[in-house]
Amino acid sequence: MTLFLQFADNFGVNHLYAALVALALTGLVAIVGPLVESRQRAPEDAARAYLLAVETGDVDAALATIDPAERDAQRARVELQMRNRYGIVTLVLGRPSLIDGLAGQATDSAWVTVLADVTSVTGQRWRSNSTAPLVQRDGVWYLTRPLFA
Repeated sequence: MTLFLQFADNFGVNHLYAALVALALTGLVAIVGPLVESRQRAPEDAARAYLLAVETGDVDAALATIDPAERDAQRARVELQMRNRYGIVTLVLGRPSLIDGLAGQATDSAWVTVLADVTSVTGQRWRSNSTAPLVQRDGVWYLTRPLFA
């Protein structure tokens, strides 16, 4: 076999290996990506759970999403919101960056901003936004104050 044909044969094999490696990496990203994303969305669950509890009139469930150190102080604000309806238009979650974590800054905090169509118990409607800090305690995310209060 000539040198050219040997090179062409090896060139095809190298492309096959590259394609197999690319396929394996794609599969890895497809498997690991959703796992990482679902873990990053845990703080969002606290905000959604709070709004659902308010809509259903469950004061205790709403307070369970508030930081334990702030629950008693926030009870009256939560009770005023009971049975309001919140049609979430946009929910944005903010977290410290990876660079912040590498620099030694705290990564157990986050914040959530919600834009929602609000309907009060009296039937009044308006669009509003609310931002609340989040804090992680023992692996659980909590709002530090009620949304829309």
